[in-house]
Amino acid sequence: MIQRSHFALALAALMSSAVTIAAAQEKPKVAFVPQIVGIPYFDAMQEGGNKAAETLGVDFIYQGPVDTNPVDQLQIVQNLINQGVGAISVSVLDASSLTPVVEAAKAKDIKLFTADSDAPQSGRALYVAQATDQGLGYAIVDQMVERAGEDAKIAIVSGEATASNLNAWIGFMQERVKEKYPNVTLMEPQYAGGSAERAAQIATDLMTANPDLKGIIGVASTTCPGVAQAIETAGRSEDVVGTGYCSPNTARSYLKSGALDYTVLWDPAELGYLTVWAGKQLIDGTEIPATVTPEGMSHAVTYDAATGILLLGDPAIFTAENVDDFNF
Repeated sequence: MIQRSHFALALAALMSSAVTIAAAQEKPKVAFVPQIVGIPYFDAMQEGGNKAAETLGVDFIYQGPVDTNPVDQLQIVQNLINQGVGAISVSVLDASSLTPVVEAAKAKDIKLFTADSDAPQSGRALYVAQATDQGLGYAIVDQMVERAGEDAKIAIVSGEATASNLNAWIGFMQERVKEKYPNVTLMEPQYAGGSAERAAQIATDLMTANPDLKGIIGVASTTCPGVAQAIETAGRSEDVVGTGYCSPNTARSYLKSGALDYTVLWDPAELGYLTVWAGKQLIDGTEIPATVTPEGMSHAVTYDAATGILLLGDPAIFTAENVDDFNF
């Protein structure tokens, strides 16, 4: 009797375990493959993805290369396809090489889409975009004019002269000034390459040569701290508005010292959340409307069916007052 009782208990436990496993397997699986693991930006996307998985009832898989190697990234994507993961998102390192894995995913009825970085010609299911180039260019100018005035002289210190995304943002800055702020003088951009030290020297020279300069925009993650260092060293925090496309962790000390008045970017945790939400819609076969507030998010996002772009929204503005709310 004791042996039978033990057997019955063991059988019941086994059946319960099987039910639990089956229930877990029923959850849709959504994966995100970042460009690299172990950096604060993608850690924040992972955090947002985990939150979405809990809210939406999906299994979230986060796997990426340890360095920015497109071959390693694509191998991870292929492994996820082989595992039958329902929806796989990629922050693309090499747009030209994504098409074959998109086709491999389609052959297994797996939804492969992009997030954070796109491959628009690859046949991907959709692209979860953080902000538009226009939105980024317009926002940084609008915030600058609000602080420096509608007749301000503003300098630009960019990164690589060939960087298409940086040049696109600058182009929209110039467009915004031309159309909305005719009395603002937006100087021709100076290029520092990938060097914060070079950016600091350029910003210092600009302030020396232009004593009436009212603002400096750093248009890269490397030039932004260089601009801040120059303003701080020159003691010009009170009369020169410093800004750039700079993450909160990079900008924090400069925002608090006043060397930077604000920075513009987006919230990668929200981007990670939206990525997982999009994956679930694709798995469920749910048509995404032009405007929707996803479950668990506090604001609406927009979807352009023609381009397949799901847009997180307006850029985020980081200041001394809110910078400690973010960690990336």
